[in-house]
Amino acid sequence: MFESSELYITGIKYKDSSWDDSPDELLQTLYDNFNEINGFYFINMSLNMAQIYNVSLKESNYDSMTLYLKGVRYEHEEFLTLEKTKELEQKLTEQLGYVDDLVFDEIEIRNTKKYTDYEMGMIEFK
Repeated sequence: MFESSELYITGIKYKDSSWDDSPDELLQTLYDNFNEINGFYFINMSLNMAQIYNVSLKESNYDSMTLYLKGVRYEHEEFLTLEKTKELEQKLTEQLGYVDDLVFDEIEIRNTKKYTDYEMGMIEFK
């Protein structure tokens, strides 16, 4: 069985903008703030931005940014209980509140358990 958790923070706007040509400062600030949460670790953090072009209006609009954290661990667990998920969400919300000029829509924590065919009894080894 493989257990994992990943985290999405959607609808991010920083300094009244949903597009940042140089996101290094924002990423470092988020990284520093997340490191203040005891027992919280992650393997990778990325910031995704999407550009939307409206062909009929011949103009570009920018969608909000999404922050993705892969390999999330909280208090040494890779698969979080509902209680731990809610606790982590509250702590993340608190830490994001310390970042000046940052707003976001939602925090989504995805907990996954993957089983092999063997573990599910679908394959037998002789």
